[in-house]
Amino acid sequence: MARGSKPKTVRNCVTVLIIVLAVFLSIRLLPAAHANDDSCLRIALPEATQDAFGLEIYREVMSSVGLCVDPITMPNARAVVAMQAGEVDGVFAVLDEFADHVDVPVIRGHVLVGNPDGLLVVRKETVTALSELTTQSIGVWLGSTWSEELLSGYGNIVRCPGGPDMMMNMLRRGRIDGMLINSFSLEMLGGAPEGFITIPVRKLPVRSWLQAKHSDLMPQFDQGTELFRDRIIAWRARAQ
Repeated sequence: MARGSKPKTVRNCVTVLIIVLAVFLSIRLLPAAHANDDSCLRIALPEATQDAFGLEIYREVMSSVGLCVDPITMPNARAVVAMQAGEVDGVFAVLDEFADHVDVPVIRGHVLVGNPDGLLVVRKETVTALSELTTQSIGVWLGSTWSEELLSGYGNIVRCPGGPDMMMNMLRRGRIDGMLINSFSLEMLGGAPEGFITIPVRKLPVRSWLQAKHSDLMPQFDQGTELFRDRIIAWRARAQ
């Protein structure tokens, strides 16, 4: 009995030692993992991105260049407020005017995310230029500064907090006569409805932005932005 009990005692001691080491390591590793989560950049992405490409792809490409990001989908108007409140550290795709509307120091990425057309969508045989609008009700994406600027002084604007989806729904139902929308968002919605035409009104260069306090991360952020942009271009090519 004595000879048989010794190996059993050794095994028990080894088991206890393994458990103690596992607990010790878990205590040491948990704070580190939490610190890594805290260090992730919170990046605002347009709502359309979530449905089309998925946020995991954005995390994946940023991780490949050494950045941990926490993408959050929100309207562009909300991104301005979120940046000012410190709720996000950057945005994936907004116009150059973004810096004029936030009260915190920001820096613009060097990668051109896109350069879509700003389009006026109206029923055929009504108008052929923005300057010909008279009494038509025109939907704009709430927070879309380029739309507001183009329609400055025009008295029949319908601001849509629901963005492109809401504008398209209202257009189809006849609740608005037209809308201002970027060509990328219109493409995501399947194009202009039957009986409507698109009139280009301006180009919309789009870039990524970070709070200035993260300027040291901009080279990696640019690399990840370029990779994600290329993934979007490839996705669009397959979808056509």
